[in-house]
Amino acid sequence: MFKRIQCFIVASCLFCSLLIGGCGKKSDASLSDSSSSFSSSSVQEECSLSLFRSNYSVVDGQNVTLQIEFTVDGRSADLGLLTFESDNESVATVNNQGTVTGVSAGTAHITIAYGEKSVKATINVTMRSRKLVLSREFVGLLIGENVSVAATAYIGSSKDKNAQLVWTSEDPNVATVNNGEITAVGGGNATITVAYGTIVKTLQVFVATSITAENVNSFDEKYINIYGRSYVSSNRLHLDHVASAVELAIIGTSLSVNLYSSAKTYMQVFVDDATTGTRLSISAGTKKYTVAENLMDGYHKIRIVQATEAQSWTLVSFEAAAFATVAEKSDLKIEFIGDSITTGYAVLGAPGAPYSVEISDCTSTYAYFAAQELNANYSTIALNGICTKAYYWQRNINMATMYKRISNVKTEEYAFDFNPDIIVLNLGTNEGSYLSDGGADYGDIFPNDYQEFLTYIRQKNPNAYVICLYGMLGKNSVIDSGIKTAVENMKDEKIVYNPFLFDANASGGAGHPSVSAQKIWGNSLVRYIQTLDV
Repeated sequence: MFKRIQCFIVASCLFCSLLIGGCGKKSDASLSDSSSSFSSSSVQEECSLSLFRSNYSVVDGQNVTLQIEFTVDGRSADLGLLTFESDNESVATVNNQGTVTGVSAGTAHITIAYGEKSVKATINVTMRSRKLVLSREFVGLLIGENVSVAATAYIGSSKDKNAQLVWTSEDPNVATVNNGEITAVGGGNATITVAYGTIVKTLQVFVATSITAENVNSFDEKYINIYGRSYVSSNRLHLDHVASAVELAIIGTSLSVNLYSSAKTYMQVFVDDATTGTRLSISAGTKKYTVAENLMDGYHKIRIVQATEAQSWTLVSFEAAAFATVAEKSDLKIEFIGDSITTGYAVLGAPGAPYSVEISDCTSTYAYFAAQELNANYSTIALNGICTKAYYWQRNINMATMYKRISNVKTEEYAFDFNPDIIVLNLGTNEGSYLSDGGADYGDIFPNDYQEFLTYIRQKNPNAYVICLYGMLGKNSVIDSGIKTAVENMKDEKIVYNPFLFDANASGGAGHPSVSAQKIWGNSLVRYIQTLDV
């Protein structure tokens, strides 16, 4: 028992010597077994402190243990004798065993010390990718109703189970929110924000009021939204242009429409915030179509798009259990003027497939993709084979004439009351074919024709930003230089030619662009438009 106590005393004294004296002189305490006495002599203590690695990389929330070599008198010493300090704890922290935790992006230095000796480790912290996903991007409710919206946070590919989410309603008089539970308070629009650190997502809430079937079937834009040039005649809504659309809201589970079509065609139906539509075949003549069914009972926003060209629609009436108001269209207005590339001619077809209406769809074009990504109010005036002023594939109409009309069915002059912020003009491809097939003399005329059309566009839309595109099916050098010349001659800073790069593509049906190419072009157009002050 006595010997054990002696050993404890000797070890304790040595420990004190190491702590207090650091690397240098120390008392070498020794214990005589025979006398149990204790004597000391002055000796030199030797210690070594170094790092196997001096630079470390770590991501936020993860740990790395410093690789330290620490010896006293040639023997490994307890790391508990060392002190550890971070010079930037907002970037990285360290515990008393040398375990470093990444906190946020940046660089921190960890000092490891023993007495007067010290070494430093550099810690580089990077942030793992984070994202926030909402289960809904749009919610429509009636006053007093509520709905739960889920928000899921991710770090890398894993869910962040400890995510701190902050929900806020920008207009609590319209809608309130409590941890994703949204309650409709009053009619109108409200934006709900969800913050996950620096990541912020928004959810649009529209609180609707009930309206009658008579309101909806008046086709008055107080009650429904109409996209594209249209007109009402004999209490019926006429849509003659590809990509024209009607958007309305129902309360219930289904919606039907009584519709006349002048030819076989297709519609796309988008329910609530869906980005992928349901494609329905429409036959020539008048018929009742169920365009949405088996929905969850409640409020639904439904958009019906005229997906294919060269026909006209007459909407007679809508039928549903009940109707409600729909959120107003976006303030951003875009007008698309184009040919088959803009109409979605054969876009759904495999390479080499011949043209048919079955493989054509305007909702798979750069124009529609861009309009939806920007949540824009849009209008499309496009026809396959059309030229700016020449007559080639379309023998009886050119865009200079078509653009002036309400439609090719309703030939009265258009009122030009849309007032777009942006006009995307995508012509020239058919003129290139015309030149290649023997109309070479037109090359001298084309720049003036294109400039005259630009002049008319500017006259009718004095404030619009005009984006001229050409080359999606390849470039004819005469047409390319002709458009450049026309744009330069306009001397208008708000008229630009091909402001972003794109590659030609003919890998869809009938030698036309594919859906994947159209998506790429649509994304490029969106990125460019987002740089504009409109």
